[in-house]
Amino acid sequence: MDSGWSIRGRLFSLWLLMLIIVSIAVYWSTNAVVERSLREGQDRNLQAVAQVILDSAIKADTSIDFELPYQAFEVLAYSAPERIYYAVFLDSEILSGYADLPQSENLGQSSYGEIYRGESTRFYVASKPIRPGSSEQFRVLIGQTETSYQKQSSTIAAWIAFAVLASFGLLALWAELSLRHALKPVVAIEKDLIARPADDFSPIERQVPSEVVRLVQTLNRIFEQHRGLLQENRAFIAEATHQIKTPIAAILMRAELLEREVEESSRSAVKDLIIRARYASKLSTQLLMRATLTYREVLGARDQVDIGGLVAGILRTLDPVAEIKDVGLVGDELESAGLVVFGDRIALREGITCLIDNAIDYAPSLTDVEVSVRRVNGRV
Repeated sequence: MDSGWSIRGRLFSLWLLMLIIVSIAVYWSTNAVVERSLREGQDRNLQAVAQVILDSAIKADTSIDFELPYQAFEVLAYSAPERIYYAVFLDSEILSGYADLPQSENLGQSSYGEIYRGESTRFYVASKPIRPGSSEQFRVLIGQTETSYQKQSSTIAAWIAFAVLASFGLLALWAELSLRHALKPVVAIEKDLIARPADDFSPIERQVPSEVVRLVQTLNRIFEQHRGLLQENRAFIAEATHQIKTPIAAILMRAELLEREVEESSRSAVKDLIIRARYASKLSTQLLMRATLTYREVLGARDQVDIGGLVAGILRTLDPVAEIKDVGLVGDELESAGLVVFGDRIALREGITCLIDNAIDYAPSLTDVEVSVRRVNGRV
C-alpha cells in the first residue's frame, strides 16, 4: 500500500506556514511600533526646537525683536541626517523661512506628515501670543524629512523578524528531533513485524506511547484472529486429508474388486464408477495440495532445491503411469546437473509433476517423453 501522506511532512508544512505568517506579522507589527516610537521621538525634538524659536522672539513697543537661534537646529542634526525646513509667522505674515510649507488642515493638530518636495516630511507647529492677552499669534512651523527614520524602523523590524525566523528554525529543528524520538517506538514495532516469520502471530509486548496503545491493541487482536484461522486451516487440511481421501480410496478399491465379480453386462457401469472415483480422488488430492501450497506460501517456505535430483525422483514416480500408456520417460544425467534453485520444494515438485504428467497424457503410444534440466540465460 502506497503512503498517501507523511506525518513529518504535514507537520513541517504546517510549521512552515505558521512561520511565514508569524514572520510577516512580526515584521509589520514591529515596523509599525518602531516607526511610531521614532516618530514620537522626532516630534519631541521638533517641539523642542519650535519652542526655542518661539522663546527667541520678543515683542517690543512698536516692533518684534527676533533672531533665529540656529544652534537649536543642531538637536535635529544630531538625531538624524535629514533636511530641515522652518517658517516663522506673525499671524499670516511670514517673518522668516519657507513660505510654501504645507499647513495642516486640522487646526488643533500640532504634528502631521506631508510630502514636501518629493520627500516624506514630518512637521510640527507651535504658537504663542505676542504678549499676554493679545490676539496676535507668533507661530513657528518646523519640519524634518523622515527617510532615515523609515530606514531605521525597517531595519529594526527586519532584524527582529530575522531573529524570530531563526528562533522558529531552531524550534523546527528541535521539533524534528523530538518527532523522530517520539516515532522510535513505532519504527521499532515495524522492524519487529518485518523480522517475524509469516506464521508468528504472537502479540506485541513492547512498551509503546499512550498515543499508539490502541493501535497495538488492535494489531494484537488481529494477530489472535489470524492465529486462530491458521490453526483452523491446519486442522482442516489434516481432517480433509483423512475424511475425503480415505472414503474415496475405499470406493475405488471396492469398485475394482466389484469389476471382477459382476457380469459382463454390468462391467461398463462399474468401469464408469472406477473412472469417476479416480477423478474424484485426483481432484480432492489437487484441492488439498492447493490448500497446502497456499499455506506454505503464507509461511514463506523456502530452501535450496537440487532441481536435477527432484526431477529424477519425479520420473521414477511417474514411470509406472507412463508404462501403462506405452510411453517412455527419458531423463539422462539429471542428478549430475548440479543446478540448485531457491524455492518451495513441495510447490516445485507439484508443478513439475503436473508438467510431466500432461506430457504423458498427450504423448502418442510407443513414443518417448524426454526430460532435461539446463541453465539458459542465467535461469534454470
